Amino acid sequence: MVYLFVFLTLFSLTVKGYCGKKVGVFATSPDTPFLFNLVRILLCVLIGGVMVLLDGAQSLLLAEEKMLLICALSGISNAAFLVFWLFAIQKNSLVTVDVTLTLGSILPAILCALFFGEAISLPKMIGFGLIILASFILSSYNKQTMGSHGIVGGILLFFAMLGDGMTSFSQQLYRQYYTEGGLFSTDVVYPKSVFHFYSYIFSAIALATVLAIFVTCQHKKRSETAPNFWKYTRVALAKPFPYIVVMAVCLFAGNYFQTVATSDYGMSSQILYPVIKGGCLITVTFTAMLFFGERPTRRSLLGSSVALVGIVLMNII
Repeated sequence: MVYLFVFLTLFSLTVKGYCGKKVGVFATSPDTPFLFNLVRILLCVLIGGVMVLLDGAQSLLLAEEKMLLICALSGISNAAFLVFWLFAIQKNSLVTVDVTLTLGSILPAILCALFFGEAISLPKMIGFGLIILASFILSSYNKQTMGSHGIVGGILLFFAMLGDGMTSFSQQLYRQYYTEGGLFSTDVVYPKSVFHFYSYIFSAIALATVLAIFVTCQHKKRSETAPNFWKYTRVALAKPFPYIVVMAVCLFAGNYFQTVATSDYGMSSQILYPVIKGGCLITVTFTAMLFFGERPTRRSLLGSSVALVGIVLMNII
């Protein structure tokens, strides 16, 4: 059953990536990525609120300080990931971004080994090594087909990778402290809906703060008055809004299904995140080929095949 949720995660993230590439075209000014992501996160807050109501978990919204700190880490890391991802996707091909994020999937595994004593077995590291090899193969392929975007593109990708890794680690913190069977869990158990609801609230606060600062600084630099917010928002969102709605649903679903896989079924971080990122390498390669004209070569097909072998090794040994 756990692999059903892994598959649903892969599907959600692939659709999100497709829509993100589409939305990137409409990010014509430096502040629009912040606006697009803020709207997306606010939609996720609404979805999270509905999930809390469906769980009947309203009484648990008065959460402990430690729970709120974990949610804050999740939300702020996710906000950083979303912004840097949308900037990075303008500078790099869709597959290149996913290649870099695959390299970052080792971060939660290392942190869980340090803080929770999760052993990183040799066979699983071999499988992860194959996924890393696939990343370099596909990265080389993308340099040939899309070109290199220099140090700026690399910095954007690094911070997107860091934000994604810390978001994944926050899921492990929630699992270990506030779910049944966690290493440090007590009598207080919070449902997944509460964790995600607060995570998106913190994401929204972080994005709104950064957007306000960014817009203010931009207009002071140009000696201009800020535009009417509602008019500016309406114009900027007119065309990309349908894609943003789909991205919000897929973002919430992808994160929620990952939490189900790790908290309800106990899938370890050293398997879950590399498998998801390796799977995305494969699905995104074909998405880029079908919809964005990033034609596959022998090298790209080899990279996808190596990633697939790595995923199989990590799950059967």
